[in-house]
Amino acid sequence: MRLFMMMLAVAVPALAACTPARQGAGTVDVKAEEAKLMEASHRWSALAAEGKDAGAVAAYWADDAVLMQDNVPTLRGREAVRGMVEGAFKMPGFRISWVPLEAHVAASGDMGYIIERSSVTEPGADGKPVTHQMRALTVWRKNAKGEWRNAVDMSNAEVAAQ
Repeated sequence: MRLFMMMLAVAVPALAACTPARQGAGTVDVKAEEAKLMEASHRWSALAAEGKDAGAVAAYWADDAVLMQDNVPTLRGREAVRGMVEGAFKMPGFRISWVPLEAHVAASGDMGYIIERSSVTEPGADGKPVTHQMRALTVWRKNAKGEWRNAVDMSNAEVAAQ
């Protein structure tokens, strides 16, 4: 029994040292990070819906962001995405907004994704406004300052349930 207790006294601290830090100061509150991610998406949508400041909207994307949308070439990098946003904001009648439906954050607290629904209005072929209902998956990661930034933004047309 005494040998067992000595082994236990040595084994427990050794095993604890090998376990990833998830308690104390290093704890990641995943639910709180998911709430922060949802809030970031809400703020971003409100800013984009104003249709005024392409630079502020583009700032939500990571420097190396990738944007993939229906019928549009893939854009790489914040500056390429900013150019697309500037062009969209200049279109008469252009409007965009989205609603984040659910956010999920990794246990590490530095990566996550959001499932969203969006609405985009733009001039149609005849010049009249056409509104598209979209679904999106956005992948987010924290930058060096700990701010959530969109790394991958992928959307396509919503399909009615059958």
